[in-house]
Amino acid sequence: MQTARRISQILFLLFFFVLFLLAAYPYHSVIPSELFLRLDPLLGLTTSIAARRIIGKTLIAIPVLAVTVIMGRLFCGWFCPLGTGIDASDSCVARKRPNQAASALFRLRWLKYAVFIAVLTAAFFSFQLAAYLDPIPLFTRTVVTFIYPLFVFIVDGFIGFMYAIPFLEETSFRVHTFLVGKLLPVQMATFQGGVLFGIFFVGILFLAALQKRFWCRNLCPLGALLGLFSRFRLYRRRVSDACTSCALCFKSCRMGAIGPDFKSTDQAECINCMDCEVVCPVDAIHFGFSKKAVPSPIDLDRRRVLGSAVAGFLTLGIFSIGFRNTVQNHKVVRPPGSVPEPAFLDRCVRCGACVRICATSGSGLQLTGLESGWEGLATPALVTPMGYCEYHCNLCGKICPTGAIRPLAMEEKHRIKMGTAHFDKTRCIPWYYGDNCMVCEEHCPVPDKAIKFTEQTVATIDGKTATVYLPYVDESLCIGCGICTKVCPVLGERGIFLTSDGEERREA
Repeated sequence: MQTARRISQILFLLFFFVLFLLAAYPYHSVIPSELFLRLDPLLGLTTSIAARRIIGKTLIAIPVLAVTVIMGRLFCGWFCPLGTGIDASDSCVARKRPNQAASALFRLRWLKYAVFIAVLTAAFFSFQLAAYLDPIPLFTRTVVTFIYPLFVFIVDGFIGFMYAIPFLEETSFRVHTFLVGKLLPVQMATFQGGVLFGIFFVGILFLAALQKRFWCRNLCPLGALLGLFSRFRLYRRRVSDACTSCALCFKSCRMGAIGPDFKSTDQAECINCMDCEVVCPVDAIHFGFSKKAVPSPIDLDRRRVLGSAVAGFLTLGIFSIGFRNTVQNHKVVRPPGSVPEPAFLDRCVRCGACVRICATSGSGLQLTGLESGWEGLATPALVTPMGYCEYHCNLCGKICPTGAIRPLAMEEKHRIKMGTAHFDKTRCIPWYYGDNCMVCEEHCPVPDKAIKFTEQTVATIDGKTATVYLPYVDESLCIGCGICTKVCPVLGERGIFLTSDGEERREA
């Protein structure tokens, strides 16, 4: 069974990456690329609480809870991509750990339930704390902004090295041509915050130096939710009288689920890794179904419950009250089809799925920093001139797992207004230099062209006069796609910029 678990982990991790690669323009995947996000019961719970409505896309997570009641935390041990990554890194980062029984770390398992309560408390006050701590959006966000770009950088560098070798030049060119559009992007986008997300992810992996699966044992809020349901599990670890109390199972347990008597098991912690069954020298340990489910106690007293709720409330206050940036909010342009800002912040789980799929078309979406305050940290926004919103693309709404971005028909996408472009007359070539330039108008995708011209005689910077076509934006036609800013030939600050002025946002 241990071999079956490892095969399952590898296959589901590969499945995750296949779905990730399929999230590309044009998008025709039969299986939704956001499947793992939609199967996450914690995201479904917190998003529904924060949004004050049932998020239909997340209802497919209910079977995960049903399986957990029967089989325990099977998701954590067999399917979770972050858990697989932690297991894979365990042998690399682990050296000499503290004695499991004597270490104070062994008594920190209650902390994940505290994190879970804090996450729920924040959700009740419409703040998505789960978006930063839940393993599925956390891993997805890291893959989008750090792991995949790093992988592409390494592969491109290796192929470039091969190309520099004369007798490998043609082979490397053919390999690169074959991989582009399949494993490698046509053009690699640059992502904001990727290094920071990567550092956080690597930090989670290195926690294994303290304790096996430290994150899963002590901090993961999804593990806490599944642990609550796993208390009543029917599929359990059983120890026969042949047990010699050798303690090998106790030492090998990656979740610390085995008690010091070596026979008792904390059902809320066991992830069915089967390590104990493998190491038992007398074959005394087996897993099977029990006729009666006896719930395991949860290590969480009233004081910790109240403290966790207060912590969630304080986190809400820190993120949404004291540090909100209202001055620059008009510069944050949300994706087309985004629901109104309060609802958007409630539903967005900061997973980066929309950013990933946009990177294969206009490359305009980025995960924000503090442009919209702490409350909007890591939410998607259109950032120009890094990219633009492709006129014939509506995929961000299709791939959003929680409805923060509405799915739009192409006809509506062509009409919907994300913001408005404005000319900077101190930077625009016709306005400032007195030279004709029509690049922005040529690229405007609106059939009637949102950029118009007026013919005027102006004074140039050298003191002469010239007849120039001065551009201006017809705000009734501009949809705020940002391609004009992307293609503007002015170096540095462009001669045209984008704001959220006039944006159209409504509920689904």
